[in-house]
Amino acid sequence: MRFLASVLTGLGLLVFSTPVLAEDPVAELVEGCAAPCVSYELSTELQNDWIFAADPSFLTSDVLQPTFTADLLFAPTDYLQLETSIITEPVVDSAPGENTVLEGIGTYVAELYTVIEAGPATTRAGKFDTIFSLASEVAPGINATELVSDFDADERLGGEIVLRFENLGLNHALAATAFTTDRTILSESLFTNRGRASLSDGGAGNTKGVPSFSVTLDGCEGSETADCYLDGEFGYRFGFRYQRAGHPTEEDIEDDVKLGDELAYLAAATKSFELDEMTLRLLGEMSYLRHFDGRQDDALVVTGSAALDVDSLTYIATYTEQTNLVAGGPDTRDYLADFEVIYSSDDNTPFVGSKWQLAAAYTFARNADHENAHILSVRAVFDFSGGVEFGR
Repeated sequence: MRFLASVLTGLGLLVFSTPVLAEDPVAELVEGCAAPCVSYELSTELQNDWIFAADPSFLTSDVLQPTFTADLLFAPTDYLQLETSIITEPVVDSAPGENTVLEGIGTYVAELYTVIEAGPATTRAGKFDTIFSLASEVAPGINATELVSDFDADERLGGEIVLRFENLGLNHALAATAFTTDRTILSESLFTNRGRASLSDGGAGNTKGVPSFSVTLDGCEGSETADCYLDGEFGYRFGFRYQRAGHPTEEDIEDDVKLGDELAYLAAATKSFELDEMTLRLLGEMSYLRHFDGRQDDALVVTGSAALDVDSLTYIATYTEQTNLVAGGPDTRDYLADFEVIYSSDDNTPFVGSKWQLAAAYTFARNADHENAHILSVRAVFDFSGGVEFGR
């Protein structure tokens, strides 16, 4: 716990001090890159999660883990881009109640795809995270998305087309995606190998061919849909996703578990208010998943978030509840309540293209097995971005 105390002390000193900063602005990443060019964004995180109280008590633990993310883009023309995201982080989950320090770290390719832009339409093909939950994309905080991100369909192989248009005073984006689970060598990792995904792993969408798909419609007043949570006045998302049931695992066969195709429905909205020199951002989302993850059980997931920006500080409160509609049994629930404060640097950092952030969070989590955990988390993040334009 010495590390946790040190980070908390440093967090307090940085929040209430006045650092000496340079005048150079932070460089734009992708948007400011004029083809032909290469741009990058590097992110370094160090996070400590301390479960200081739990029921049962053996679940208490202290985990220190890093995350390094490299987002790279190569744009040979104005209409063609090659993008990748490479992540280094723990790829093997520690056992409940186990204290770990920088263990199980591996490097893997999270995304690798091609983007083609043609007027209002943008297509991408390759390995990428599919579009569905808005809360999991934009809700701020260290632990705010821990529960809602469970139904994301990430690291999928497939194709996607996004059509942007304006109507009724709003900017809209209609996205259609066809995908399957990545079972190529890209599903493995270096250093600590997380193992290659296979059909025998089961799970919704983990099937031969490209049988799964999703459709989402976003709208925003006051900004483009991609920036709506931070810059827009009002935004919404409606979504539908179909994932074919995967192959039964050995455990499924032994227990005679019946599988089913997943059907997911989603509705989400965001709203921002300017209050004197403060900004209040609200987010609400509801999702119903029929045959969640290809099983017989259904799930209803509701989440709400409020974030208040005051100068360089952001105060966040998030609550998520997942109701598990168990086939042939009593319903169960998972809860997550998260309260955080984040300090973000302004644009005048000592290094051109850099910014940093410090955050602290208290989280209460309760799962369907009635296990409780009180978690104190701290995180330090340093981002660095830039690019090179050829022939200029």
